Amino acid sequence: MQLPGMVRSARVVLLRSNHVIRASATSLSTTSSCHNIIRSVVPEIVLPSGNLASYVLKDSHKWADKTAAECTATGRAYTYAQMVDRVARWGGALTKLGLKKGDVLAIMMLNCPEYPIVTLGAVSIGVSVSFINTIYTVEEIHRQLVNSEPKVVVSDTSLEDKVQAALLLYKKPTPVVINGPSSISGAYDLRQILEDRTIAFADPVEVCGKDRAFMPYSSGTTGHPKGVVLSHDAVSSNIAMISHPHNFLHYETTGSHQDTFLGYLPFFHIYGSVLIMLMGLGKGIKIGTIPHFDPNTFVNLIGQHKVRIIHTVPTVLNFLVHSPSATPKSMASVDICICGAAPVPPTTAVALKEKVRKPLFFQEGFGMTEILVTNITPVGQEKVGSCGPVVSNVQAKVVDLTTGDMLPAHQDGEICMKTPSMMTEYYKNPEATAQTIDDEGWLHTGDVGHYDEEGFFTIVDRTKDLIKVKALQVSPSELEDLILQHPKVVEVSVVGVPDERMGEVPRAYVVPSGSLKEADVVEFLEERVAPHKKLAGGVVFLKEIPKNSTGKPLKRELRNMAL
Repeated sequence: MQLPGMVRSARVVLLRSNHVIRASATSLSTTSSCHNIIRSVVPEIVLPSGNLASYVLKDSHKWADKTAAECTATGRAYTYAQMVDRVARWGGALTKLGLKKGDVLAIMMLNCPEYPIVTLGAVSIGVSVSFINTIYTVEEIHRQLVNSEPKVVVSDTSLEDKVQAALLLYKKPTPVVINGPSSISGAYDLRQILEDRTIAFADPVEVCGKDRAFMPYSSGTTGHPKGVVLSHDAVSSNIAMISHPHNFLHYETTGSHQDTFLGYLPFFHIYGSVLIMLMGLGKGIKIGTIPHFDPNTFVNLIGQHKVRIIHTVPTVLNFLVHSPSATPKSMASVDICICGAAPVPPTTAVALKEKVRKPLFFQEGFGMTEILVTNITPVGQEKVGSCGPVVSNVQAKVVDLTTGDMLPAHQDGEICMKTPSMMTEYYKNPEATAQTIDDEGWLHTGDVGHYDEEGFFTIVDRTKDLIKVKALQVSPSELEDLILQHPKVVEVSVVGVPDERMGEVPRAYVVPSGSLKEADVVEFLEERVAPHKKLAGGVVFLKEIPKNSTGKPLKRELRNMAL
């Protein structure tokens, strides 16, 4: 359905980042021995500021004829020139619908080539984007609508029934735009809008860099999902910091070469939207969008698109290790494997490197919705099992879980961060904001870990996932990595279960390969750990470990199984 009464503008203007924030030019050391505050060895860089959409697309003219985004399932694609055009047209359509700077647009779509257009078109006119998890129930969608109050909801055919049901509960008249055929009365057709030449292009608006750009939802360190307010400056600064040559090794897009990122990690998640979608577009990379991860086709897509840099999460890493289709031949194009979203079992990383039988740079990172990406393995400095040092312009510290005192190297505590990419607040939730960002401006991540003498961090667990056996702390990830070394264990997740005598004890949920008994796993671990780390809670065999959309085990569900 077309939007009526729109006239065509003959020009597109991409506003350049309108000013920069100048940081100190002083070269910073890896650690501050006086206060145990960790900084990057890279001097602080000049950070971009202004409209995020303009920053991402500022160099798009250099590769105008190259593909910006392509659906790997249908072949539907947009060049960079077409994307710039449609970003401006979508901004014009939203303006005609009455949206203005400060309003919210909700997106609940599977990964597709229109996703970055919808995102950047909204941001370009000062409308912030609230991403909705595609596996949310109707009630969960409704709660996010109530909190974020979007003026328009964008979805696709496969999800429109849930969206429509949630809007009925929401009860506020809200226009719906569907990316494909729709059964919703009055819904607009996204692709028709993007091709409608009667719609006036909208110029990007000037924004204060602190104006809200994104509002994804995160549970944070605990509790129900909360709206994470991320400013234009926060997102653009993070792209600049992680794409610094010290951290990111890619070939320049030229007339004869273009790297491809496979966009299968959901774009509603920060890993997918910032690290893959936006950073990729800012470098002229082709984004191959994948609506659903399909183990039967994923490895073929790597070869088909000659993927050189592959983004993974631990479950996909584990899939590649065990998949017979992942061979040295089928993985021949891959030079770099980036992994994040959860602690990486070193055993799995090493197994993949050995399987492909070629030099493979394994790069790990750390971040969360509230701070975006703060750590990544520097180019050429692989240290499997570590998520790397902090990137430029970031400060970190590790504090004692009980006293809050700063800790030196090799001592586990809660990791705290200060970064230009930090969230502004939890939307409409000052209490949760105050519980996460302290009076000195440190954001408490809820992640437990340590750093070494070179400033490389290792994440052990979440504070809420640590198992307390009597007064002793047990790290589930440590036990998981050891259990994965058993040749008949495909996947494992360890949680604490209640015990009258010990308080809590470890229990392993295992996906086996072939015949495997509980005693086999228990005995395998016993000789490798101290007595309080043994599987006193037993072993439970599952066909599949429940996971969220990025492949992180849902430990809460596993704990509930024990009740």
